This record gives sequence, C-alpha cells and structure tokens, in this order.
Amino acid sequence: MGDLYFVWYSFVAGLLASVACGFGAIPLFFKKLDVKENIGIGYSFAGGLMFAASVYNLLLPALSLGEANALKLIPVVKTLIGLLLGAVFTAFVQKWLKSKDESDSLINSLGGKTGALILIAMTFHSIPEGVAVGVGFASEVHNAAYHDLGYYIALAISIHNIPEGLAVALPLRASGASIFKCFFFAFLTSLPQAIAAVPASLLVWLFEPLMIPFFGFAAGAMIYLVVVELIPEGLEHNSRETIASMFMFGFSLMILVQVIL
Repeated sequence: MGDLYFVWYSFVAGLLASVACGFGAIPLFFKKLDVKENIGIGYSFAGGLMFAASVYNLLLPALSLGEANALKLIPVVKTLIGLLLGAVFTAFVQKWLKSKDESDSLINSLGGKTGALILIAMTFHSIPEGVAVGVGFASEVHNAAYHDLGYYIALAISIHNIPEGLAVALPLRASGASIFKCFFFAFLTSLPQAIAAVPASLLVWLFEPLMIPFFGFAAGAMIYLVVVELIPEGLEHNSRETIASMFMFGFSLMILVQVIL
C-alpha cells in the first residue's frame, strides 16, 4: 500500500458511509408504518431532513471553509453561484421528468417523478461529501495538525447519512418497492462519496478549492427540490398543518443529529 494508504482509507470510509445511508431504510421494516397511505407525511418529513441537511451539512460548511480567506466575500459568492447552479440544474431535470410519460417503467421503478428527483439530488449531494472525506484523509498526511481529521469527517457523514437514506427510501417504498430495493438505492445515492474520495485524496490541490461551489451546488439542488416538489406534493395528500408539523419534525431530527455530532 506504501505511502498511498490514505487513498485506500478514504475509499473504505466513503464506502462505509454509503452503507450507513442504506441503513436509513431500517424503519420501513415496521409493518405499522404504512408509507403508501401516508405518502404526503413521508414527503414533508423527507423535506425537513433534506432542508436541514442543505443548511447545516452543506451551506454552513461551505461558508466556514472560506473563513481564513482575507476577502471573505469570495467564498460567499462561490457558495451562491453553486447554490443557483444547483437550483437551475434541478429545475431542468424536473422539466425533463415532467415531459416523460407517467407509465415510464424506469421512472416508476425509482418511485415516480418525485422519487427520481430525490435520487438525483441526493446523488449529487454525495459528491462534495466524498471530496471532504478524501481531502480530510490527505490532510492528515500533509499536516500533523489535522490528525484523525479524515476519520472524524467520515464518522460525521456516516451518522447523518442514516436519516438521509430514509428520505430516499420513503418514496420508493410508497411506490411498492421492496425494503431491499429501498436499501440498495439509498446506498447507491451515497456511493459517489466513496468514488469522489479517491481522486480528492490524491489531488487535494485541485479539489480543495472546488469544495465551496460543490457544497453550494448540492444545497441548491436539494432546497429547490424541497420547495418546488416535496412540499407541494405533500399538500396534495395532507393538510397544511400536518405537512408543516412533519417538516419541522424532520428538520428538528436532522438538527439533533448535528448537535450530537
């Protein structure tokens, strides 16, 4: 393995984080949790999880990465550019999905158009987190002050991946997917973490400056999805009070995870 052991560690840590995302499907084993009958509640709960993840796992870290920059406006601008590009990207994907036939077998297998949007947004959201893992492990090698940084980043991402996996699994389960399929797709959306960690650990000089716009892009994609798709979809099935309550419950749960970490 030689001097590149940290590349292997980065990949394994990213892979374990992906498995943790799959564990988000575990609550679906409870038979009393009738997701199909409560899909509106599921969408709003997932929306709360994703919105909180966008703010606390993506936007705030992006802004904090630029704190050492003398020109503090630059990281803010990078974050906002990424945020807007992420929203525009999701809008184009949403428009493309709406042009597809309702009976499209591929889209139906992904939990419908909303489920497909969630899968796409969460997949892109995983890339900057994988970059963070790779950069963290590489930083340990190049700077003794960052001892165990990669492990801490990987652990934090693994833990918050669990509720994010649930956000992916809910629409799939509502469409009739098996629990194994829910686990597999939740794992799959997080797999880019393991893949992105490898080049990021080898090319820190290239990936580290890109982390800020990457985080912004992922946040923009997820926030747009929550506001334009998940909440309106939830309101078609349940009252405003119920949707607001479940959104806040999901949001609070993700905040609690952050506090524990």
